[in-house]
Amino acid sequence: MITNLILEETPLFFILSWIVCGVIMIHFIEPALDFDSNVYLLTGDRNVLIDTGAGPASSYYINRIREIIGPEGKLDMILLTHCHFDHIGGGPSMIDAFGCKAYAGRIDAESVREGDVRYTLSEQFGLHVPAYQTDDLSQGDVIDIGEHRLRVIDTPGHTRGGVCYYDEISSSLFSGDTVFSQGVGRTDFNGGSSELLRNSIKYLSDMQVQGLYPGHGHPTQDGMGAILRGLKMIGD
Repeated sequence: MITNLILEETPLFFILSWIVCGVIMIHFIEPALDFDSNVYLLTGDRNVLIDTGAGPASSYYINRIREIIGPEGKLDMILLTHCHFDHIGGGPSMIDAFGCKAYAGRIDAESVREGDVRYTLSEQFGLHVPAYQTDDLSQGDVIDIGEHRLRVIDTPGHTRGGVCYYDEISSSLFSGDTVFSQGVGRTDFNGGSSELLRNSIKYLSDMQVQGLYPGHGHPTQDGMGAILRGLKMIGD
């Protein structure tokens, strides 16, 4: 169990770019650049960032975070869904700005620590992402976020070590590039596997998911519908 990470969460409804979840809110920070991932800021007793964007627009995200948490607010942690540059590239700037730690699934965390251009895809897309410290998470780890918990779910397929983060109380899933509102992640990059992605989405289909917060595109409150569509798309 990850015991030094804390936040809170409950039921969901959309209000503009943020969703009220009990004593916390999920803020959907839309991409600043076409190749940026979605960025989600969870605010409450503690503040958590899920994914960081690619890096060139980090000042935009840092300013948005500071607008939301206030000039004296603290960002407690960064959770990465997988190692691709469009999700991790802003990590060094966020860490410098807020003094927090970054975490990712064990296999992909190694790629971030090593700055492995084969798996981060940074070289392939002409963007330099420096190596930086990212601590390991594994299947079944539970991140304490106060009254609620985020459970780490291994979902390889889009990458070798991608993960999703699931809150059982609000049935919220932060799915990275495993499954979107209208599609699934690519498997033709280094470390991708259609078979593993199919197995990962099938595993998710056995869960109760209401709010789906993907790495690209808009969130949806029809999470189970999105997962079942994704499973059908990749071949169930």
